[in-house]
Amino acid sequence: MKNIYSFGLLAAAMMIAPTAAFAGQTSQQELNQNASAVGYSQVNQQANQVNLQQQYKQGHRYGCGWSPQSQHSTQIVNQNGAAIDGSRVDQHANQLNRQSQFRQCY
Repeated sequence: MKNIYSFGLLAAAMMIAPTAAFAGQTSQQELNQNASAVGYSQVNQQANQVNLQQQYKQGHRYGCGWSPQSQHSTQIVNQNGAAIDGSRVDQHANQLNRQSQFRQCY
């Protein structure tokens, strides 16, 4: 007698961004995981996504060039796994995006 287990996990759009961001700072993160295990099989899926963005602008009291600063990030992880007849599938994914801008005018 075979047991059939199907499970899916969808975690999308986890955004980590400073609250006082300058113009043009965007981040999009997407994580899709799907798995099927049949007959004493096992599927293990693990994924991490981190996005850190930082902008710093300092200038003279009359302005600092007036040019905008912009940062964009898109991270996508898609994991699909299938295990049958006592097999095991392990899937691991890590993504890190670190962006930093500094501008100082006097």
